[in-house]
Amino acid sequence: MCILIVIYKGDFVMGQTTVPTNWKNCATCTHWCGRAIADAFCSNVKVDSNEKGKCAGGGFNGAEMPPMASCSKWQQRFKK
Repeated sequence: MCILIVIYKGDFVMGQTTVPTNWKNCATCTHWCGRAIADAFCSNVKVDSNEKGKCAGGGFNGAEMPPMASCSKWQQRFKK
């Protein structure tokens, strides 16, 4: 089980990447338990490309996955 906490303020120091919320990768998936910061409109997400998060129910269930990985069980995490 993954507890989702969306933080709207905060900074990443190393490896910061911004991706659109409709890109089908771990950073924007409901199954990914890594840290992601959505903008005010839920259009883009900031992630640390060096950080890994646990997959909780997706195609890599239980594995530590980087934010830019993807699989066929992607479900949109941030909705406008």
